[in-house]
Amino acid sequence: MGITGWTQAPVTSMWHLPLDPSQQVVRMACDSLEVMVPSIQPMTAWNRPNSLRPSLDAFSGLKVLGEAKQITGDFNAPSTAIGLGTSGALFQRAFYQVQLTRWRLPLGFPLAQEVGAHRSMDGLGSASLLSSSVASVERLEASLSWALSPSVALRVGQESHHWGPGARSLFLDRHMAPAAGARLWLDAGLVQYTHLLLRTRHFNANSDSAEIGWMAAHWAEVQLGGGWTGAVFGAVKWRANDVAFQGRVEPHYIVPLAAFRPREYSLGSADNALIGAQCTWRKRRRRGQWFTSYGQVLFDELLVSKLFEGNQWWGNKWGVLVGAHSTSRSGKWGWLVEGAAVRPWTYSHQSLPLSYTHLHQPLGHPAGGNFVEGRARLRAVVREDWVVRLSALRRMQGRSLGGGESLLSFAAGEMPWTSFSERESDEGHLWLQGANTLVHRLELDVAYPLGERYGAAGLEAFVRAWTRLEAQASPGAWQEPWDAGRLEIGIRQSRVMEERDW
Repeated sequence: MGITGWTQAPVTSMWHLPLDPSQQVVRMACDSLEVMVPSIQPMTAWNRPNSLRPSLDAFSGLKVLGEAKQITGDFNAPSTAIGLGTSGALFQRAFYQVQLTRWRLPLGFPLAQEVGAHRSMDGLGSASLLSSSVASVERLEASLSWALSPSVALRVGQESHHWGPGARSLFLDRHMAPAAGARLWLDAGLVQYTHLLLRTRHFNANSDSAEIGWMAAHWAEVQLGGGWTGAVFGAVKWRANDVAFQGRVEPHYIVPLAAFRPREYSLGSADNALIGAQCTWRKRRRRGQWFTSYGQVLFDELLVSKLFEGNQWWGNKWGVLVGAHSTSRSGKWGWLVEGAAVRPWTYSHQSLPLSYTHLHQPLGHPAGGNFVEGRARLRAVVREDWVVRLSALRRMQGRSLGGGESLLSFAAGEMPWTSFSERESDEGHLWLQGANTLVHRLELDVAYPLGERYGAAGLEAFVRAWTRLEAQASPGAWQEPWDAGRLEIGIRQSRVMEERDW
């Protein structure tokens, strides 16, 4: 049995969370060769420092992935996940990986409602109900990357993506369900460029039919010196099926190194594009610890004249995110603080395939729109082996009013898959409009590695306790507030990225 690491496995250096050891491995390897620390995940396989490149084995062997845990609290039931994965390298230029996992999860409201109506679950993958409270979820991740030259790489497959240095991202967030697509990556030394094409699926409520959308996105990141980097982002969504076209891939958006907005207007299809920017500062302190601060801003339609009018025009859709995190020189401890705020109707468009979503979840920040939040995380290694993670979230959000997701009496703009044509008026769209809700989430995760003992990389025993508390200041939201608290004990070999409320 071969042992390796790949997308979203605990030991991989192609995916990493800000406070995990793999993040520090990436940073040290890149900085030692004066290579820009990447903001794009998953990382390119071959166009990286030697210490981060995959082995030359054509077939690494099959690897068993999974998780088994007992849940107590609002549910008293077992939960399991089982899967297989493999990876390998070809001709010292190609790298492939495949990982298929099936989960069996006990659910409560509202996740069971999402599975039943939309055949998906909270960004994990495609799902179906086995009973009123148990779901089966399938998550397939696979990719093939090819280094065309030392500075050009092409990657195709079905994956999640994360563009940014923080826990969350306004552009592409690791919470997204895997989507089929292709990615071009260019390295010009001080500049890195990425061009991405994704196919999105949208299952209609209580129906087996799915609407297909396409998204093109690109990212250019520049090293500015003194630890500073700057990046610009652009994305556009369009329907696969239109009046005169069926299953189209718009060729204008496949051309790299050209802005989407002018092409969009020239095609006569305005208001489907998003633009954004990011600034990051990284510094190594005197004692060797790394410190990173970052900020993102996203615009999804914006008229400066409307801003000055002060009438809260609905089309001024934008979001901001700021944060900082630090890890010690040894990697045994780290902390993160982050805040984000997104205006109502951001990420939403005229129809479902045009929305900035996939499988009933945002491609960007998982909270969608019409919210303000703050989060904090701590990670520490205790007695050399025990890994303790503590995370806290506080989110204020405005919710739509009505008898259900498809029966809204007032659309507040927090759900990107809701058409913006459902707005009541063009003006008067305030922050946190609708039913004001306040969500607190606290989680403690303690893990002990078992991989070296049993020869299985990434295997660990864990205990996780978490609670989610929600309160509404005013009644009438389409979704009733829900509280949950669980204690989970088990063994895991693969861990999808944080954070999901299950």
